[in-house]
Amino acid sequence: MLNVSEIVQTIKQLIEVRIQLVKNQIEEQFSEILSRIFILILMGLASLMILLFASISLAFYIGEQLYSPYMGFLYVSLFYLLLFVFLYLLRESDGILSSFRAFFRAFLFRNKKK
Repeated sequence: MLNVSEIVQTIKQLIEVRIQLVKNQIEEQFSEILSRIFILILMGLASLMILLFASISLAFYIGEQLYSPYMGFLYVSLFYLLLFVFLYLLRESDGILSSFRAFFRAFLFRNKKK
């Protein structure tokens, strides 16, 4: 006959192994999400640098065409002001918010297919 203490010990071991598997799975998913967030931040910083230098180049080009350097910077800043006002007016748009939510959810929490 089976010993009750052996059965209890085996059940304890099975539960400990299952808990360790779940911990490892959570740790793997957490590190994967953190790495995706890090990549997203790096992509954002690179995009900001590209936008910065492109804006400066455009401002100098417009200033050269108008023979007035400050007018180039003024026109570029007015463009960004208009873009800001446009985005401010659209900030409560459900379509835009749901699109961003879907993008971030798909980017951060996508399931790996093995």
